[in-house]
Amino acid sequence: MKCSELMHSPTTCLPHERLMDALAIMGAQDVGAVPVVEDREGLRPLGIVTDRDAALLLGRIDRRASEITCREAMTTPAVTCEADDDIKDAVELMRRHQLRRMLVTENGRLVGIIAQADLAREKSGEAKKVLEDVSQPKAA
Repeated sequence: MKCSELMHSPTTCLPHERLMDALAIMGAQDVGAVPVVEDREGLRPLGIVTDRDAALLLGRIDRRASEITCREAMTTPAVTCEADDDIKDAVELMRRHQLRRMLVTENGRLVGIIAQADLAREKSGEAKKVLEDVSQPKAA
């Protein structure tokens, strides 16, 4: 199975946009992450803002989400796979980097995202294994 068969199209944000805007996207679309791209034309992924990133950052600093940019809150670098990669290769990247979401590109341009939920809906045994591996605590 190719990554393009499992991915879905994400809404993105720009580095200078507010964390509050990324959180609004997450709430409206019932997702836990928003990819951050360099610009709307090239869609080159720079990183990703997750609900966890936001919670940890807001718990650490004394500023409002309206005062924080996506650049400040995003996880970098963006780990990506190609749309025509086999899903097993993407799963291996997710496992190696302990990612819950994989950004999918085509010639450097963001075209999709694969989340743990997408893997859970996929019927092979590979999905269960990646969910277990990615959910393990990071080694100290």
